[in-house]
Amino acid sequence: MLETVQTEGLEVVSEDDIRDLEPYRVLAEDGSPLREPSVPTEFLKKLYADMVLARRFDERAVLLSSVREIGTYAPHMGQEATQVGIVRALAPSDWFVPMYRDNGAMITMGMPMESLLRYWGGDEWGLHVPENLKMLPFAIPVGTQIPHAAGLAMAQKLGRTGGAVVVTVGDGGTSKGDFHEGLNFAGVFGLPLVVGVENNQYAISLPRSMQTHSKTIAQKALAYGVAGIMVDGNDVVASYEATRLALKLAREGRPVLVEYVTYRRSYHTTAELVSHKLQPEEEMSAWERRDPILRVEKYLMSKGALTQEEKEAIYDEANRRVKEAVERFRSAKPADPLDIFRYMYSKPTPNLVEEAYEAFGDAASALAQNNLDEADEQLGVEGKTVEVNIRNAVNLTLRQEMERDPRILVYGEDVARNGGVFQVTRDLLERFGERVFDTPLAEVSIAGVFVGLAVGGYIPVAEFQFDGFTLPAYDQIFNHIARYRNRTRGRYPMRGVIRFPYGAVHSLEHHSDSPETYFAHTPGLKVVVPSNPYDAKGLLASALRCEDPVVFMEPKRLYDAPKMAVPEEEYTVPIGKAKVVREGDDVTVVSYGAMLHVALEGSKGFSAEVIDLRTLSPLDTKTIVSSVEKTGRLVIVHEAPRNLGLGAEVAAQVSDKAIFSLKAPIKRVTSYDIVNPLAKLEDHNIPSPKRVEMAIRQTLSY
Repeated sequence: MLETVQTEGLEVVSEDDIRDLEPYRVLAEDGSPLREPSVPTEFLKKLYADMVLARRFDERAVLLSSVREIGTYAPHMGQEATQVGIVRALAPSDWFVPMYRDNGAMITMGMPMESLLRYWGGDEWGLHVPENLKMLPFAIPVGTQIPHAAGLAMAQKLGRTGGAVVVTVGDGGTSKGDFHEGLNFAGVFGLPLVVGVENNQYAISLPRSMQTHSKTIAQKALAYGVAGIMVDGNDVVASYEATRLALKLAREGRPVLVEYVTYRRSYHTTAELVSHKLQPEEEMSAWERRDPILRVEKYLMSKGALTQEEKEAIYDEANRRVKEAVERFRSAKPADPLDIFRYMYSKPTPNLVEEAYEAFGDAASALAQNNLDEADEQLGVEGKTVEVNIRNAVNLTLRQEMERDPRILVYGEDVARNGGVFQVTRDLLERFGERVFDTPLAEVSIAGVFVGLAVGGYIPVAEFQFDGFTLPAYDQIFNHIARYRNRTRGRYPMRGVIRFPYGAVHSLEHHSDSPETYFAHTPGLKVVVPSNPYDAKGLLASALRCEDPVVFMEPKRLYDAPKMAVPEEEYTVPIGKAKVVREGDDVTVVSYGAMLHVALEGSKGFSAEVIDLRTLSPLDTKTIVSSVEKTGRLVIVHEAPRNLGLGAEVAAQVSDKAIFSLKAPIKRVTSYDIVNPLAKLEDHNIPSPKRVEMAIRQTLSY
């Protein structure tokens, strides 16, 4: 029983006795068995050979880094038993999501050693995981891979594959919000997930005792309602057995947190050599005696299962394999410079093709042949129409596309039972069941789960309740969703849609922002903003069919705008195509989203050509430039602050391509460079028709 004390009627649980865990161990430090290993001797010899190979690779990689043949490298010496034990416990249906120090685990999994050298040497092709491996590339931002694994585990559960997912993280990563959100998500949904903490006692120079006041890391499982296991991570048999048990529990719907107690006996990375010197010598000596390779070697030799000749042969084989991998790494064909443009999107966007020509001239012609499709808009779609506003249009499109493609999932805060705070997803739960689900209030995991679901073969539609709430998730969106295709050289594309309402609507603080610039500035994302129900329906259909991740921003002030007739049947509006919504001769007015209607109202008394961008990235520069070449004047209207807003990019593109057509300076009508005020002063900040009219008059005065 847990010790309790009574304080004026309040029951307090004493933390001193919450867990008195001792690491599970099979082999003692001297190799003597504390209990008989459950694995056959020949299999144990295989584990031994795996660890030797991992150690030899690690030693060679450190050497190559020291002579600058590769760049920064993260050694794993001392952690071989943990890494080999984890991977060898996996079943063919299971996935592995490594941390960046898991070189030994990835090699054991089947990752070519020359690929790892290639990555650490500065080539993204090194993280192109072979097609036959159920493994993700490691993540550099600490701990961010845990929500990915939770999403991948969710994909296994929904797909009823029978597989589980193991993700690893260091003790330092347990302080990250991603660790909390990923485990919480797994616990809530009962996912087939094992989170393995390689507790190597240090996060760079910070010792484990200063990382968390928790007595053990394994006991953190209690807070998430998942199983907790603590194991001697320098005992390969114990690591293997514990992982096997954890995987069994996970497949039964009980996620598991496993703490592998081990030690980092080398540098944090070869980029810095200071932290390693801060580790006490007596501590280092103690852990050297616990060497995972020597421990199993002593056991095997004591049993007569390993001779000196066999040992030497295992080391000779490891040396040979490492040497040959280094030779293959050195003789590898240099990366094609055009690769920097090839893998940001499923097909290079027009601006990337243009930049490639600037950089490489005619060599970019092959890239140009595979660029963004010049799709035409489906005009005059026949058939029955329905009167809808943007809210209805998005809901209708989600229903139609989910009927068409069973891979589409809709999830987020309050999207299922409640139908979303704006009722955009109402009735989807009743129609599609488990394909629509509510999530904990955790934006990081909503975005991180997107990665795992996409890898798992689904098309995630992640909803964030408000514009300002996307920023906690920006780490996952920027570092992973947007980059995954590129950093894996096309192995893992991130297909799916991120939806959220945006813009001022006399709401609370953080509920009325326009953060489109952050997303439009992020390579790898496409950003779409409809201004009317017709475009909302067609653009969302295109987004759900797109091979790239699409940020779909819904102007909340237009949710309840007057309804318009749109075709009830499926149709698409091409991403990357602006639309001239009103023709004119004297001035070009460019806008998008809710501000398009402000621009239309403010330009009524002029011969103004009004363009609805519809897509902010990739930007349809061609349509804008063509209009400015006709009118000679340009006014840009958007709701986001002026400084480095989208208007600055539109102005720069026009200056580059049509400056001699301009008859007047370019004018921008935007919100001011301030935090959007609350309701009483909000209208003084947001562009108005009067401000648009004034800007047009100023341009026409030249």
